[in-house]
Amino acid sequence: MSVEPEGALQTEQTRLAEMLRPYQRDLNRRQRIADFVTSCMRSAERDDFFQLYELLHSRMCSDVEAEPGYEEAREVFAILRADATRKVERSQVNFLEDFSRLVQEADLPLENDFPRLRLLKGIELEVSFTEKRTMLNGRPLKTVDPQRLLRAVLALKRRLYDRPFEPQGFIDGLFAVYQKVNHAAGRHEADPAPIQTMYLEYTLSLQPRSFLQDMAKNKFREYDADQFAVDFWRYFSSDVAATSDGRVLRLSSGRQNAMWLIDTSGERRRISSLSFHRESGQ
Repeated sequence: MSVEPEGALQTEQTRLAEMLRPYQRDLNRRQRIADFVTSCMRSAERDDFFQLYELLHSRMCSDVEAEPGYEEAREVFAILRADATRKVERSQVNFLEDFSRLVQEADLPLENDFPRLRLLKGIELEVSFTEKRTMLNGRPLKTVDPQRLLRAVLALKRRLYDRPFEPQGFIDGLFAVYQKVNHAAGRHEADPAPIQTMYLEYTLSLQPRSFLQDMAKNKFREYDADQFAVDFWRYFSSDVAATSDGRVLRLSSGRQNAMWLIDTSGERRRISSLSFHRESGQ
């Protein structure tokens, strides 16, 4: 009995694998189509028109419709797509009607650029019906229910706007931190200071003496980026225009190591640094 060399057997196995590859690709393609059609059927049976809408507007749906022999599927998909689109659009209208009414009852402003909704400066929503999720200032909320969203907005409003704020104290405190940061870095007067460093150092400047002594977490005074951004707007919209000794704040735009702040016009802008300058004539 002859025994094939190991190398020859390996060669034949490779040839068989090459022969099998196109059949395996075709099998995988057909399985993906079957899985997609099954997902559509389940969504239609549950009347989950958000999920069905997303499926029927996907790249996979276009690929299935382009398959030879799937003419009937194209017709069915078109009917389901029209029905899902109508229901999604109706849901969006109902949502906006309900949410607008709740916002009005809460005496809050609302700028509608759906799916983005802006309330007070520094409070923004982005609603995704297909994902059943809403982003509130970049943080995910697993709901699109108007009442739950309004409760979240009101909680954020209390944290950002319903706390005491003294604009002169804010700008003087910020300037003191600015001087400290620039002195530590060997910079000159009026040189820009990195905004992220300013945020961290300003947050530390707000901490009570007890925290600085033992750094206990329960003694830390929370001051997040949303509060920092809104405090800039509260300062810009106040009657205070400079520090107590007449220094004027300037914000510089940039993308690297930047933070979203609210500028003098009330718009969110990526700020990379800030600086203070003497008013002209001083």
